[in-house]
Amino acid sequence: MTAPARSELLRPFYPALDGLRAIAFLAVFVHHHIYPFYPRYRFLDWGWAGVDLFFVLSGFLITGILFDTLDRPDFFRNFYIRRALRIFPLFYGIWLFLLLLTPVLHISWTRANFAMAAYVGNFLTASARVHHWRSPSAIFFFFHGVRSHFSMGHLWSLCVEEQFYLVWPAVVWFLRTRKALLRVCLAVIVIVPFARAVYGYYQPEMLAASHLYFATWSRLDTLLCGAAIALWLRGANPSMAKMRVWLTAIAPATLVLLLVGQHFFGIRGIEPAEAPFVNIIGFTLIAVGCSALLILALEPGTWFARMLQIKPLVYLGRISYGMYVIHYIFFSFLFDHRRAFAGRHVTFLVPIFSFLLTLVLASLSFHFLESPFLSLKSRLAPRGGAVDDPAPAPSALRALVEGPSVVIE
Repeated sequence: MTAPARSELLRPFYPALDGLRAIAFLAVFVHHHIYPFYPRYRFLDWGWAGVDLFFVLSGFLITGILFDTLDRPDFFRNFYIRRALRIFPLFYGIWLFLLLLTPVLHISWTRANFAMAAYVGNFLTASARVHHWRSPSAIFFFFHGVRSHFSMGHLWSLCVEEQFYLVWPAVVWFLRTRKALLRVCLAVIVIVPFARAVYGYYQPEMLAASHLYFATWSRLDTLLCGAAIALWLRGANPSMAKMRVWLTAIAPATLVLLLVGQHFFGIRGIEPAEAPFVNIIGFTLIAVGCSALLILALEPGTWFARMLQIKPLVYLGRISYGMYVIHYIFFSFLFDHRRAFAGRHVTFLVPIFSFLLTLVLASLSFHFLESPFLSLKSRLAPRGGAVDDPAPAPSALRALVEGPSVVIE
């Protein structure tokens, strides 16, 4: 591949990735908010794989940023400041809001709640199932005398990513070369499924408790699939033609293997995310499939990349962090009291109400909470030549229609 073709692939900003984030969120939303109301449609339960797509995207973007800024003296400082400005305001804003509501709603807190707020809650989720602790995925309160709860279990994935952010920058800084980092990525992608198999054999009770689903080490293959793509793009001649061969051959094969494996080795009555086959082999197969989607999105001009740049999808992707954090918090409350909101014949209104509520809250969060902190990036941790997070449009409605603005530092 010629140098110009390479420069076309390696860019500081990929517009289609916002659309890919939107697809990832919508898959998770279907799993959390639609499947529980329509459990007979079992294929909807696979929406949890949207989290894996988020992991691949995180590995790709974070590794690209780290590798491109290796020679800067403020390598660690800038990275962690920028991550903190992006993640902490909304995350800890939610916890502060719930803390302030404690005397009003009589909220009951557990040590597991504080663990989730400290980004280590994923360590306790599986243990809570095995030892029958109070669920760490909920903060309980009383609503008109009825015991209800806010659902916080989905934040386990943010725990995984934050733990990855603590370790991976040091690995990149220490190894420094693209080939060495690629070797590490490929070695981990190969070794982790075997490690999951050994763990499942010797710790079957933890496998049944979905420990492998929540454990950071068990999800490294997914994160490093994205990292490997970022490093591949930074090679001398990244050939998209060869990648197309990979996409048309290996990616469909992984989907077939996943479905066939789950069909023959799945256990009746167990959700796919908890099935031994998926936990041991399936996570890697899903990571490969998500990597294929990412590569398709990177090549400009393809039908897939153009589809991902539809303005509503782009806007949804821009606020996807807020959408993800907020969308599940009220689910248990809405599900427990769904008959008060809608009768059985109009149950479909509950997911619609949940989506619209999430969209409004996430838009408000992005424009009035997150964006002021994001605007500090260029002053506190400048990254020359990089694309910064977009400044808020004048209104959420205008942003939805026109698409978000892009600010280049």
